[in-house]
Amino acid sequence: MAKVVFFGTPAFAREVLEIVALEHQIVCIVTQPDRPFGRKQELRASEVKEYALQYHIPLFQPQTLDQKLLKDLQALCADFFLVVAFGQIFPKAFLDFLPCINIHASILPELRGASPMQEMILQDQKKFGVSAMRMEEGLDCGDILGMSCLDTAQDLDLNILAKKLAQIGGNLASHVLKHFSCIAPLKQNHCDASICKKIKKEQGEVTFSEARKIFVKFLAFAQWPSVFLSNGLKLSKIELDSQEGHFLEGEILEILDDGVLVGCQKGKIKILEVQPPSKQKIRAVDYLHGKRLRVGDIFC
Repeated sequence: MAKVVFFGTPAFAREVLEIVALEHQIVCIVTQPDRPFGRKQELRASEVKEYALQYHIPLFQPQTLDQKLLKDLQALCADFFLVVAFGQIFPKAFLDFLPCINIHASILPELRGASPMQEMILQDQKKFGVSAMRMEEGLDCGDILGMSCLDTAQDLDLNILAKKLAQIGGNLASHVLKHFSCIAPLKQNHCDASICKKIKKEQGEVTFSEARKIFVKFLAFAQWPSVFLSNGLKLSKIELDSQEGHFLEGEILEILDDGVLVGCQKGKIKILEVQPPSKQKIRAVDYLHGKRLRVGDIFC
């Protein structure tokens, strides 16, 4: 059983933490400070903080990883720093003090950076994975300590993919911590590296050009920023009806009891729910009635 200081913030990190804690001792948790959330901008604790409070684990929420924090962590006599979606750059002093192991949600060196799960969905991949990496200075470029893969023919949205990858990531982390001394690290091939950046809100805007591309954006941006039209109308719930056929962009093809079939330059989608700016979600059919839109009109 290893003594671990865990660094992490979102739900993905918490789910990894819950698995690791079954076999290893979590001596301390470090997470991001509470952040404003929602329209009222009320402070909200991270998922990892909620876990720490629930199980009465010592907790730090530093604005930056500084020498004072490092001194406090040194007193805990831990064996490892385990880092999962923490959200801050690790200074060299932390990297030098203990082995720092990072669980990254991609098959490195592919998709280094802030949004690997979203990018895997956007690229319409069917093979996903997580990597355990010995952290060093630089962006996700350290030696590989292990990998686990997930092959699926299903279309997974971000929530479901994150849960599946957190499960295999937690098992991988626990294994690496247990067998760390026996693992021969594998250097990454930096020539094969690709980078994914932090998601920006404007990436959620879609046009009715290609049905499949709209649908994978919907899957990738399920949590944020969602998908929306240029007028701000969110497509809150959609299905891919067909990848075939060529239609007028945004043409209303059919109005069904539970949704609206809308044509794209390639393929068609079924819109079930929408959310106008600053309003509640409503059924797409009700939205059409309110706008007096009919078959043959352009959905907007």
